[in-house]
Amino acid sequence: MRSMDSRPNASRIRADTIVIGAGPAGLGAALALGDSAVVLESQDTVGGLCRSLILDGAVFDLGGHSFTTPHPAIRRLVFDALEMEEQKRDAWCWLNGEWVRYPFQQHFSELADPDSRHACQIGLEAAGGWRDAANFDEYLDHRFGRGITELFMRPYNRKLWGADLTRLDTDWIAERVAAPAGAAESSMLESRRRSPIPREAVIAYPAKGGYGEIFQALARRVADIRFRECVTSINPQTSTLRTANGETASWRRIISTLPLPALLRLITNVPAAISSAVSELEAVPITLVMLVLNGRNETLRQRIYCPDKDIIGHKIVLNHNSSRWLRTLPRHGVQVELSELNPLSSSTDVGSLVKAIVAGLLRMGVIPSPDCVRRTKVLRIPFGYPVQTHSRNNTVALAQNWLREHRIYTVGRFGEWAYINSDEALYRGHCVGMKLAASESTQCGAPPRQPAAVVR
Repeated sequence: MRSMDSRPNASRIRADTIVIGAGPAGLGAALALGDSAVVLESQDTVGGLCRSLILDGAVFDLGGHSFTTPHPAIRRLVFDALEMEEQKRDAWCWLNGEWVRYPFQQHFSELADPDSRHACQIGLEAAGGWRDAANFDEYLDHRFGRGITELFMRPYNRKLWGADLTRLDTDWIAERVAAPAGAAESSMLESRRRSPIPREAVIAYPAKGGYGEIFQALARRVADIRFRECVTSINPQTSTLRTANGETASWRRIISTLPLPALLRLITNVPAAISSAVSELEAVPITLVMLVLNGRNETLRQRIYCPDKDIIGHKIVLNHNSSRWLRTLPRHGVQVELSELNPLSSSTDVGSLVKAIVAGLLRMGVIPSPDCVRRTKVLRIPFGYPVQTHSRNNTVALAQNWLREHRIYTVGRFGEWAYINSDEALYRGHCVGMKLAASESTQCGAPPRQPAAVVR
């Protein structure tokens, strides 16, 4: 991997394939292509949305991450790259002042209020017709019934996706939303496809460091990564691109992990109909509020999902419980994730926002006192989640078909506008790389190709 401070002469940047972005999808593609690819990364490190950072000794990931995958080849790739630690997932819901195991739709019987338990049960028994639901909002009623939907599913999803859940389609649900109690559900290993992660599933995490260590380890196997190389224009007619440093690169093919709208803005002569359609794709901007604690947090919970309107944020991550090594650190951290599509979570006053978050964590008992918060950091991520709107599939297909005609391939969470996790992005990037390295008939389930020798 080329040093981030190494900057070759612009006229010498030539590659069979240019990979734009060194997140999971970009690294997956580069590993498949070996020394025929050059990776251009705008930041000074790899990992994209899977980066980790350290604040006053506490380790935070950008969002809550853990590793599990239905793809054996991707599991081998990761476990061969670094030491991983596995443990059972420990996830909870907080609503109306009490704890219920996650997912709520499978554990509502733990509610203290008998009327609430009864409403959930009779609603579930009356539910039906969910396979024909016209949108996500309708699906919730038909799949879970009124009790579960009104107590948890609708308020939680509105905190994440915004008030109008009818604008979401249902194609993504099988991989992200767990079935209710009593419904049979195949595991990822059985089905070889992604399914919702159950509360006590076995998940993996780096034995040392944050989640970003996975991608640091994979990057060491990539032949050529150029850091601080932000692409500013792409010309398919001349097979060249330019970067913010004024450099020019020649290419035969491009694999891009950029958000589709951002990619199209870089390319000359994109048809107006395609640009217009892609500009309508929706993303959820998120704000991450990181709180460094004075000392260790003794709870063993890893994730908390919160539908309550009086608690700022929808997901709380206790990252120190992701590994034994993290638990031994002298300082732990709590991270609260807020969707900016939820007006209850928006605030231009960072101080007031942090104060409200701390008050919510106190009510939940996640922290014992405001005095235990040593430091805070607020980080905004413009592209957090791709919204799976009804027009999304057609829009992405329209753009990808045109781009392929110009030897440009898009992959990854926002390259495909797909609500996928890091393992799936790594897998899909690797698939694209394998296909381009061999032929269009290459099967995506093949073991990863041997990476090229590391360039130091």
